Amino acid sequence: MALKGSHVAAEGDARGPAAGRRSPPATGPTGRGAPGHAESEYTRFVRRYVSRIRLVMVSCCAVLGAAAMPLGGLPSAIAAAVIAWGLVIYLLDREDRRPRLIVLAADTAVMTALCLTQGLTVPATQTLHGNTWVLVVISMVMTAHQLLYPPAPALLAAALLALADLAGAAIDRPDGWTYALPNGCWLLVQAGLAQALHRFVLRRSRAADAAAATAEQDRRRYEVARAQQWAEREYLATLHDTACATLLMVSLRGHSIDPAVLRAQAAKDLQRLAAQTETIATAETDVAGELRAEIVDFDLSVLTEFGDELGSAWRPAVTALRGSVGEALRNVERHTNVSRATVTATRVGNRLLITVSDEGAGFDPERVPDHCQGLEHSIIQRMASVGGRAVIDSRPGNGTRIRLEWPRV
Repeated sequence: MALKGSHVAAEGDARGPAAGRRSPPATGPTGRGAPGHAESEYTRFVRRYVSRIRLVMVSCCAVLGAAAMPLGGLPSAIAAAVIAWGLVIYLLDREDRRPRLIVLAADTAVMTALCLTQGLTVPATQTLHGNTWVLVVISMVMTAHQLLYPPAPALLAAALLALADLAGAAIDRPDGWTYALPNGCWLLVQAGLAQALHRFVLRRSRAADAAAATAEQDRRRYEVARAQQWAEREYLATLHDTACATLLMVSLRGHSIDPAVLRAQAAKDLQRLAAQTETIATAETDVAGELRAEIVDFDLSVLTEFGDELGSAWRPAVTALRGSVGEALRNVERHTNVSRATVTATRVGNRLLITVSDEGAGFDPERVPDHCQGLEHSIIQRMASVGGRAVIDSRPGNGTRIRLEWPRV
């Protein structure tokens, strides 16, 4: 049940950075170094589908081409051999995703042999060279080469296949082979366009990876700067909670304080300050363990009600929660004249809710003296620095309830 009274709230404007976030590998516009995400995805897509599409199209062309010739005999065997070779290329691509020039050379040799069989595989009634199934197969194979292999050998293979196609047309029709010349030239244009498009997509992919790498570097610089700012604020808050509080205790009590108690408190202060400097801002830590480690240092009777699923969270946030709980309990010890307090902690998804309550005299948050800024600096600003918030709910005669929330929702 929420208590009525005045409220002092502070809200952060950003959540803590996700721990362990990985940046995509960067690659420059020249393609040097490890490929980035966009380039890798494009290359993977090409490797996965080009050989499959080639196998399907080559098989369809071979079957239809064989159907146009007399059944049986050499033409059917050639068509079957073309289909089998397409399957071999597909299996080789599945076995090894890296482009191998020996495969390109073998493929070019087989396709050259196919071009030279046009006298057997192209029907005499086929008067248009552009409609022959052999030309369609060669066109598909040349395009696949541009996508799978380096530019120089791929374009060289395209030139050889274009010449082989003209040679096959000349063997088929020695007196009229020039009818195949326009299609042979178009094969070269097609190969050049395919290579240019492939290079363009690669360059754009690498540019996208370079932009992503730059954005990731900017994000990391921002997170480093934010972590440094958080560390500075947390160190100052911890200094207030430890050394400053101890010095204040000495100044208030004069020489009546037991030196042994003072030495023990100073040792605890030094230990906590040393531990603060070793905090790793991007790590995660156990929430319940950190809270219990803070509570155990107090002489109060603290009733803890922790949920079963507190788990771990971003270390700066947990450190801020722990420090805020400690400051709240410290205020109970100093100002409430009660010996009991309750700390509850629950987690809903990624949201941590922690409440520190007591049944002391309470106070009016609006009338806190300027020199008493423990709540403001050690709780409210501390939570705001990690993207959380703190709500102080108190009024005279009704105790105090401090609600901590991270991240702010």
